[in-house]
Amino acid sequence: MRYNRRQFSRIKFPRPVLLDFGEKKYECSATNFSLGGMYVQGWFEQQPGDICDIKLCISETDLEMSIEAVCSVVRQDNDGLALRFTSMEPDGFLFLQEALLYRNNAHWCKQPNKTNPPVYSWKII
Repeated sequence: MRYNRRQFSRIKFPRPVLLDFGEKKYECSATNFSLGGMYVQGWFEQQPGDICDIKLCISETDLEMSIEAVCSVVRQDNDGLALRFTSMEPDGFLFLQEALLYRNNAHWCKQPNKTNPPVYSWKII
């Protein structure tokens, strides 16, 4: 019998993602993600333990709507990389929580609060 060793549930939510390993940068597609990390498809010259900055685009039409985080490579296979989130802004983490709770909702927007400078919160529309 096979056991699922994942700590967090994953959802399929294909989105463009930019990976920045310093000298190496990649534009690829994140095929699924969880509160703990994500899987990106593609061919990479990276090894487990490598650290990268990521920019996960959450809107298909507005590339500025994104989550930025720091990740470490957990695993590499022939299809891509498994990444673990090591740090992230609180609003990005809140988006991931909401996406996991309401996985069937595909439309998200960033709502500005009435502060100066504006602070944003995620809202399902």
